[in-house]
Amino acid sequence: MMDEPGTRNELIEAARQAFVDRFGYDPQACGVAPGRVELLGNHTDYNEGLVLPAAIDRGIAIAGSMREGPQSRLASAQFEGYVTFDATEPDHDPKAKWADYPKGVVSELNKAGGEIGNFDAIIVSNIPSGAGVSSSAALLVSTAQLLLTLYPNLRFMDGMDLAKLCRRAENNFVGAPVGLLDQFSSVFGRAGHALYMDCRSLEHRAVRLPQEEAAILIADTGVKHALASGGGYSERRAQCEAASAWFAQQTGLPIRSLRDVTVELLESLSDEIDPILGKRARHVIYENKRVEMGAAALESGNVSAFGEMLSNTHVSCRRFFENSCDEVDSLVDIAERQEGVYGAKLTGGGWGGCAVIIHHPGATETLINALNKEYTARFGQSPSLLPTVAAQGAEAALFS
Repeated sequence: MMDEPGTRNELIEAARQAFVDRFGYDPQACGVAPGRVELLGNHTDYNEGLVLPAAIDRGIAIAGSMREGPQSRLASAQFEGYVTFDATEPDHDPKAKWADYPKGVVSELNKAGGEIGNFDAIIVSNIPSGAGVSSSAALLVSTAQLLLTLYPNLRFMDGMDLAKLCRRAENNFVGAPVGLLDQFSSVFGRAGHALYMDCRSLEHRAVRLPQEEAAILIADTGVKHALASGGGYSERRAQCEAASAWFAQQTGLPIRSLRDVTVELLESLSDEIDPILGKRARHVIYENKRVEMGAAALESGNVSAFGEMLSNTHVSCRRFFENSCDEVDSLVDIAERQEGVYGAKLTGGGWGGCAVIIHHPGATETLINALNKEYTARFGQSPSLLPTVAAQGAEAALFS
């Protein structure tokens, strides 16, 4: 993981300087958005369930300016040169798939009446891609913040409208069948708080995450996942949809997603449902309960109970949703054997990526040493470890 730039102001300045270096003039504005860590609510969002994420203090900044002419120029600090495309009709470039995320935002803004013109822009990140902390949502949301500043035809959009637009960009243009958790987290992040959301009603609230008691460590296995190209995500989503359809057919009840299946109904029909679909349903249905219990634990100041929910979720991911891997399982196992650790789990889509570990701040150094030593002994390489905090959501900055 990148250590520099560190703070949000440093990230914005790095984007400004990268723009000058690449294009030879000063940018007009910058959009910046954080990644997120999924604390609880694994694969519940597209099942219209409950989620409990937090924005983190790492993210993406994209600096840009309006541009005359028939082509936009989009660059990344990670690559030489830039990608060109017409903002009135963005196309796909198989040689630069990373550009599909900003292009998707352009496409959806145009559909919404944004009339986005051409622009120059460059992306700078201090968040790892493919690691389960949603670099994709940070890129989508930061791009939207930039473009709505450069082309303010849609300034009436509220935060939820913006999150939903960015989700559509990832669904429709990128081709990743994600829910709303990631974009919501990036838009609505609040320093020192987790975010509780009902993905059906879209009601949400901030839940205090006491930094004096509960520190966050994200441990990256280095095993990459790619939601748009499969990696099990599309299959799990289809299995969840098939499970909810089965419950509706069996009961005659108006069940449109696993959110409508109660624990009691699941248990009463557990011997009749296809074993694979039953496992997927069990994970999602009980995960909604863990989100409720975890949020309640935080609101009552019971960090230990909150940590227990995380550990229970990881067991469910491993046994029932089967979206973990040996590397993530090892990180969780090592962490849970350390003093001062409340709980740990896979975070993100799965099949690689990261574990999130909630622990007492006084245990951070010992925890990091144990993870480095034991993980390296088993896999021959050390994990990337990112101590982080719950951080503020997305914003835009104008350069004078």
